[in-house]
Amino acid sequence: MYRIDSMYEPMIEALLSARAENKTDRWMASAAFWLGRQQIYNVKDYWLALAAKITVELPASEKDAIIEQLSKQEITLVDAASDWPEAPPSLMSIVAGWSPEPVSVDLQAYAATKRYAVETGGIVFGDMAVSTDRQSQALIAGAYAYVQANPTITVNFKTANGFVNLTAAQVRAVANAVGAHVQASFAAEDAVVEAITVGTIKTAADVDAFPWPVVAA
Repeated sequence: MYRIDSMYEPMIEALLSARAENKTDRWMASAAFWLGRQQIYNVKDYWLALAAKITVELPASEKDAIIEQLSKQEITLVDAASDWPEAPPSLMSIVAGWSPEPVSVDLQAYAATKRYAVETGGIVFGDMAVSTDRQSQALIAGAYAYVQANPTITVNFKTANGFVNLTAAQVRAVANAVGAHVQASFAAEDAVVEAITVGTIKTAADVDAFPWPVVAA
């Protein structure tokens, strides 16, 4: 009987399934980088090479949003990416052992992965591309607290496209936009989970088709 024992198994299923269908999406790159950083199943090099290749295949704006969140070593891998990496036999053996029959994706876990990709995928505010990864969220929250205490200050703020100078009012507007995006992402996941529970969302494609908040494009 097939059973998912951890959060990353459905993530791997969804990622490998999408790859088999020759899909490239920002969530796939984010998931593969995470799997590599965690060294899941001791195939770190494969996950990072896969993430790098997916990133290269993304539209320029999505690629830039991913690169904004990478380490120097990971950026080097993206720059060097060429052919699609071959999945290691050890990994495929593990995946095959999960079930002798076609397996269904844990839709709630898939929805959580989708929400994370949307939540951290960035937004466009005015003419600024604003990163919304967890570190950026914390920095923006800090900037918001800073201007609350110093309402006449001008803040040197780094967007995905470079530095800009923002007034306290503009910082508050950016922080509110990011907060609204994050909350909308979780609200969307909540609605998807409810739809999964009542049976109106039945597949990963249904999860993808749900009207998630718009990320930076």
